[in-house]
Amino acid sequence: PLTGLPGHAADTLSLGFSTTVAGALAASRASLGQGFAAVAGRYAAGWRAYLATLRQPPASLRGAAQRKLYTVSEMVIAALEDKTYRGAFVASPTMPWAWGTGLETPSGAYHLVWARDSYEIATALIADGDRAAAVRALEYFFHHQQEANGSFPANSTLAGKPVFSALELDEVADPILLDYQLGRTDAADWSHVRRAANFLVSYRSGGHRAPWSPEERWENQSGYSPATIAAEIAGLVCAAHIASANGRAALARRYLTVADRWQRKVESWTVTTNGPYSPRPYFLRLSKNGNPNAATSYAIGDSGPTVDQRRVVDPSFLELVRLGVEPADNPAVRNTVAVVNAQLGVQTPEGMLWHRYSDDGYGETSTGGPWGLNPAGTFVTRGRLWVLLAGERGEYDLLAGRPQAARRELATMAGAATPGYLLPEQVWDNHPPAGRPGFRTGGASTSATPLGWTTAQFIRLAWSVQAGHPVEQPAAVACRYAGICR
Repeated sequence: PLTGLPGHAADTLSLGFSTTVAGALAASRASLGQGFAAVAGRYAAGWRAYLATLRQPPASLRGAAQRKLYTVSEMVIAALEDKTYRGAFVASPTMPWAWGTGLETPSGAYHLVWARDSYEIATALIADGDRAAAVRALEYFFHHQQEANGSFPANSTLAGKPVFSALELDEVADPILLDYQLGRTDAADWSHVRRAANFLVSYRSGGHRAPWSPEERWENQSGYSPATIAAEIAGLVCAAHIASANGRAALARRYLTVADRWQRKVESWTVTTNGPYSPRPYFLRLSKNGNPNAATSYAIGDSGPTVDQRRVVDPSFLELVRLGVEPADNPAVRNTVAVVNAQLGVQTPEGMLWHRYSDDGYGETSTGGPWGLNPAGTFVTRGRLWVLLAGERGEYDLLAGRPQAARRELATMAGAATPGYLLPEQVWDNHPPAGRPGFRTGGASTSATPLGWTTAQFIRLAWSVQAGHPVEQPAAVACRYAGICR
C-alpha cells in the first residue's frame, strides 16, 4: 500500500534502466505491459533455477532460520557479481556512513572489487558448488586486475582500473591461493601465478622487503602482519605446487625456500615477549619494523589513538592456523587466543564476538552517528564487533579439536543477521549507544549490510563444520607446516 496517491490504495512502480532516457522508459513500459505477477514470477523462477544447481545446504545448519539465512546468503553472493564484467564481485551493494556522498568515487569503496573479498567469496562458491563462478572470479583477477609487474591492486573499478594506490601483499597471494583451490595448473594460469609469486619473493620498498607489506588486511598500516605473512607463505607454497606441475622445479624450490624462511621467522617478527597483556608470548596486530618487543608507537588510523605496538592485538593472526602455516596447538597461538578474548571479545546475546583490533575507530560515533568527520574536522568514532571474525574463530576451533565451539560460532553468526536475513560487517557492542532505543547489542550497526566477506564466511563455516575441518585450508600448506596431510 502506498500513501499520498489520491484515489489509490495501492499502485505499481516500474523502474527501467538504460544508457538513454528513451531506453529506460521503453524497458519500464515493457515490464508494465507484461504485468507485475508475470515479471515477479520469472524473477523468482530464475533464482530457484540457480539454487537448484548448488549443493544441498549442509546438515550443520540447525533449524529453519539458519537454513533460510543460508539460502539468502547464496543469493547475496551471486548478486554481488557484475553482469557486464563477469567474475567481478563487489564487496557490498551498500554504501555505509559517508561512503558515496562525494568522499569516494565512483560510488564508494564497497562497490569496488577487492582481491581479498573476492577470494573469500570465491572459496565460499567452491564450497557451495558454484565452481563456474569461482573460475570467473579467478579469470577476472588474471585478465582485468593483474598489473604488468605481477601484483594486484588493493581494489579496482569493475573494469579493473586501480582506485586505491596502496599495495596489500596478502591480496597478491590470494589469487594464487584461489588458483590452487581450483586445481588449475595449465600453462596459461601458471603464467599469471608465476608473475605474482615472483613479485612476492622480490618485493622491496623504501628499505623494506617482503613479507613486510605497505598495508595489511585492514588497510591502514604498514609492517609485519601475521595475517598478511600467512597469506604470503601459503601463496608461495601453492605457487610451488603449480610450478612443479609445469616442470619448473627450480622456481618451485625458490618459492619453497623463501616460504620456509618466512615461516621460521614469523614469530620473531610478530610475537612480543614483553607486552602488557600477558607474561607469555602473544602475536601483535603487526610490528612496524620486525621488532615486536620494541616500544614503537603508531597511529591506529580511522580515528584511533597513537599507541605502543605491543598494546595492539588482532584476531586475524589466526590466518596462520587457518591457512596451515602454524599448528593450532602452537603455544603462542593458544596464548594469543586468550589475550584476544580478554582484550577484544564481547559477549552478546547470540554469543562471543570480537573487535577487529585494539582501539579501532572504524565505526559509528559514541552516540550512534555515522562514521566520518565531525564539525571540528576530526574523527571521534568507535569500531564495533566484526561478525566475520566469529567464522574465522570457528575454523580455528575445528583445527583445535573443538567442533562444538565451531557450531556455537556458526549459530552466533546466524544470530547477527538482520530480520531480512542479511549478514552485516559490524554489530553493536555493549558501549554506547547499545541499550538505547533502536540499538541492540549484537544487532547490525549501520555498517555495510550485507557484506560479501561476512556472507561468504558464514557459508564456508557451515561447510567446514559439516566436514570437520576448514574446507578452504590449502592441503599443501597444512601438510608442510602443520602436520595435517589429508
